[in-house]
Amino acid sequence: MEMSMVMKCEVDDCAYNMDNCCHTTAITIGDSMHPGCDTFCLSTIKGGDISKTAGVGACKVSGCKYNTRLECQAPGISVGYYGQDPDCLTFESR
Repeated sequence: MEMSMVMKCEVDDCAYNMDNCCHTTAITIGDSMHPGCDTFCLSTIKGGDISKTAGVGACKVSGCKYNTRLECQAPGISVGYYGQDPDCLTFESR
């Protein structure tokens, strides 16, 4: 099973975001109900590895149509603000 990639991240104030790209190895999405980016880190200091583009290491949103046994099966995801929360914008209900 291949890891789904974070194709775009619009959460500029996250420590891992540089030029709308997430530069951590992998992110975790949500809890059982909400598709929030659990890896979000509010910081003015930038971190991560500039040579990496994040994948989705785990998805805990059981109601997402792309979730198969806690693994994201979307061809790629986008992360951005939904209200005040950094969320997986690719989330779709089953």
